[in-house]
Amino acid sequence: MKETKPRLFSSDFILAMAASLGTGFVTYFFFSTLSLLADKLTGTAAYAGYLSMAYSIAAMLSRPIAGMMSDRRGRVVTLIVGSAICAVACLMYSFANRLAFFNFSAGLVMLLAVRALNGIGFSLNNTSSGAIVPDITPKERLSEGVGLFGMTFTLAQAIGPTIALAIVRDGEMSSFNTLFYLSTAICVVSLISACLIKYERNAKKERVDRPVREVAKKADEPVGKTLFGVELNAYGPAIITMLLFFGMCSVLFFLTLYGKNREFDLVQLGWFFAVSAVGIAAARIFLSKIVDKRGPDIVLIPGFIVVVLTLFLIPLVDSTLLLICLGLPYGVSTGAVLPPLNTIMFNRCSPNKRGAVFAAYAMAMDIGITLGSLVLGLVADNISFNFVFWLSAAVHFVALLLYVFRVSDRCFNKRQRGLS
Repeated sequence: MKETKPRLFSSDFILAMAASLGTGFVTYFFFSTLSLLADKLTGTAAYAGYLSMAYSIAAMLSRPIAGMMSDRRGRVVTLIVGSAICAVACLMYSFANRLAFFNFSAGLVMLLAVRALNGIGFSLNNTSSGAIVPDITPKERLSEGVGLFGMTFTLAQAIGPTIALAIVRDGEMSSFNTLFYLSTAICVVSLISACLIKYERNAKKERVDRPVREVAKKADEPVGKTLFGVELNAYGPAIITMLLFFGMCSVLFFLTLYGKNREFDLVQLGWFFAVSAVGIAAARIFLSKIVDKRGPDIVLIPGFIVVVLTLFLIPLVDSTLLLICLGLPYGVSTGAVLPPLNTIMFNRCSPNKRGAVFAAYAMAMDIGITLGSLVLGLVADNISFNFVFWLSAAVHFVALLLYVFRVSDRCFNKRQRGLS
């Protein structure tokens, strides 16, 4: 008799995906368009960097609170609060936009504050939804469930910028307000989806806590020294992750503004994000099997090289079509390097430190985005957009060198043999 797999797509799993997908769409709406709004309001790329920095700093600082709230108050409650904050922030963008018309300085300050509020809401939503997945996914299909859940952001990346750029293509303030109202509605759908998740209300506390206690009892002792509660083995991959997200800011935040300055068609340029999302999805689906069988080095090193070359070539292309074509290798390479880095951090640290390891990974992303948005915005204003992408390529190359000579499996195994 054929053994049937436990059901993965429960109603709670689908609702959690919907709650995460909504804020994912809004995230990529604003990643691709707020730089255009900032340019229209101030005439500088630096203000776009300030907006991104406000968002990422707020998200970074609120992550510990989100984790604590998720553990103590409940995952679903935290998800609801995060979705509600995102909805309020999206509506307030339109008020800040209008205020800038009457009081320029006050409008800019309010826009920064609202962007920070949006970052807090996203942090609560993202942290709690990530914790919900292992709660509601059958143990036998946990990797599959986590992988499928992560595809929500890939879908948002594929479609979100195209929709947003189509809405604001004329650059009028009314078009940006339309985007803000649409974003508010999408976040309300996320909020409703979160409110309908029922597993926490139905489950007894003992059923939730017992697996956690059993894992804690069986967990090994830390395999090495710790710094700020995180094992030292996690710091190398975390630093590389930070460098990667620093460089990725060039595409996330400044590609549309670069395309506008080059007089590329912005609606067509939205296809760059769609094509890159296809590359990310393909890398996550197919390359993970290679990593499992042959280790991360065989995927990570070529991935680093391709992303460096892609970022170097972006300023050299002279048409929207060629730029869109670069989206595929960019997506495949970024999709190839990021998940294995997270896996390396988990594999090299003991099980009872995994919470701290995930926090370190998330903080590395936030720090990279914070520094990248600020530094690259200043580079765009004071040097040129070409150097935004060339500096990003150089930072990725440094990450490659750090990986090859310090973090790769070959180096790690050699150090472990030396210690034994």
